[in-house]
Amino acid sequence: MPALLATVQIGGSWALAAADDLHRSQGRWMAALACVVIACVALIWRRTAPVPVLVATIACSGAGVLVMGTPDTLVGGLSDAVALYSLAVHRERRQVMVGGAVAIAVSLATVAPLTKSLADGLLNCTLNVLYYVVITALGQLRQQYKQRRRALAEQLAEAERARRAAAGSERERLARDLHDVAGHHLSAVVVHSGAVSRTTDPDLKRQALAAAADTGRDVLRALTRLVDVMGPQDPDGGLDSSLPQLCQGLARLGVPVSLTIEGRTPRLRPEVGMAAYRIVQESLTNAMRYAPGAPVAVEVRHVPGAIELLVANEAPAEDAAVPALGTGRGIAGMRERAEALGGTLTAAAAERTKEVSRSRDTMLTEARDTGLAGWTVQAVLPTISGGGRRLGWSEVLDATVVASCAILPALVAFTPPEPILGHASTMGAAAIVVFLLLRGVPLWWRRRAPYLALGGLAAMDIAAALTAGTQAQSLLALLLIGAPAEMVAVYAVGGHARHGRRTWPAPFIGAVPWAVTFTVLLVTDPETEQTSGVIPFTLGAGGLFGVLVLLPFWAWGKTVTGRGQRWEATARETMAARTGEAVQAERHRVALGLRATVLDHTARLVRAAEAGMAGTEADARAALDSVTELARTALLDMRALLDALEEE
Repeated sequence: MPALLATVQIGGSWALAAADDLHRSQGRWMAALACVVIACVALIWRRTAPVPVLVATIACSGAGVLVMGTPDTLVGGLSDAVALYSLAVHRERRQVMVGGAVAIAVSLATVAPLTKSLADGLLNCTLNVLYYVVITALGQLRQQYKQRRRALAEQLAEAERARRAAAGSERERLARDLHDVAGHHLSAVVVHSGAVSRTTDPDLKRQALAAAADTGRDVLRALTRLVDVMGPQDPDGGLDSSLPQLCQGLARLGVPVSLTIEGRTPRLRPEVGMAAYRIVQESLTNAMRYAPGAPVAVEVRHVPGAIELLVANEAPAEDAAVPALGTGRGIAGMRERAEALGGTLTAAAAERTKEVSRSRDTMLTEARDTGLAGWTVQAVLPTISGGGRRLGWSEVLDATVVASCAILPALVAFTPPEPILGHASTMGAAAIVVFLLLRGVPLWWRRRAPYLALGGLAAMDIAAALTAGTQAQSLLALLLIGAPAEMVAVYAVGGHARHGRRTWPAPFIGAVPWAVTFTVLLVTDPETEQTSGVIPFTLGAGGLFGVLVLLPFWAWGKTVTGRGQRWEATARETMAARTGEAVQAERHRVALGLRATVLDHTARLVRAAEAGMAGTEADARAALDSVTELARTALLDMRALLDALEEE
């Protein structure tokens, strides 16, 4: 990488210097070349010694720019950016902040004496500040990403160990419980019933049958409890592990539950995680109670400063009766949990926005009468204590991107010596600046609603091209200069669109404003020959050019950011399911064995004993023989199941 960077810097600087004949000064050129080489050589140690490397590259970049006598060169601004990025990836925040501040200060001090005007200096300073802030934010986000990956990899390994341990522990527990609960009772039935069957006392035989029936019922109840599937009671390991486990447990019980978790997962305060889990749990309980069999969708969105919860179920079947099982405290309790943290909670029948204060069964009955579809619970819980909002690197990067896409076109529009919109009136200039600033606003939501951000940006550009662009071709040129906004929005769709949603239309949507702008630009050009085919041609050519430019950004977002997020989501789901699947697999295997053999023989034992008690003395004697044989068979089947468990 240092060798490639040096090649780019030297070749690019030579090309730029040739335009101004700066390369004819041999001493100046050799000094700048030395600065480039020293800085790139220093980058070899950027991972092991990022602080000294950053100092060296900043000094070399500043010196190279001063030697060349112009900021319009590739001598500076590249090697120090790489060094700053490495520092941000490999060191803690305080060092990164100091390094970024020093890089910005040196760049401003270097550029200031070389600018030709105040406007030119303001533009260069703004570019430098935004440039280094973006580099710093990207490096810190990369560090956080690598930390999450390492933590998830360690947790995956631990989950695999826990899975094996859980499977072994569950086998031992089930074997112990089977032996203690069923083995003793069935053995007692075999011994007692077999002994009594050889006597001639009819009362003793009926007492033995009654005891066998009672013992069989006890065994049935104990074994049924033993194989019951219980969901998690506490959100251990965070929402990303507990909620999938909760929903998977309900799905195994036949409840159609879907779970979606969006956004970067922060480290939640325990009370926030507990409240979120309990709200989802109570909502799912209500859905099962009042809309049995109806699909339920659970959505969790991690947004800056808060966590948003949505639990929505479809309406139950028309012939399903609304049970009076509720206490009337479910919704009130969820609301109290949310409000205790400074959040909000609303619960209502679908298509209603009014907060619910009445019981859910009453509202559900009304919903059926009015033809509404299902029920929705929405909650917003703040993740920052004290009502404050911590500014993270994601927010810094978002703000920088928005500022870059909004401010830079405005600066370019009025920066001498050749301002694009220098002829505009004061009111016109103010309107254009406001439009350019508003144009960057949709990018703030590009992570949470990427398609909405892209669509809003495209609509604004199309509207500007079709209205003001027909009056001023310079505005159309400015829209093309602001094209990086579409690139950012298309990248966001590829990387942050909801899982399962198609993202390939993004480059085509982003290319529509380009096609319209090119068309208006050529149609309003007096030198363009106006023919019937000029509009279709320019629309097609402009759209094709836009797609070709935007397609790499979509692929970048989909393959890099999107793949990383999918890997993290899959890892969390795997960790949540590993232990539960191991335990559940053992329970399922034992349950199948019990249902197929032990439970069946025990149930037949109870029926035989009850029939013998109600029959004649001969029936009682035959029933005792049958009970003894069924108990012995059940006991043998159970021991075979225990042997199979012990072999593993």
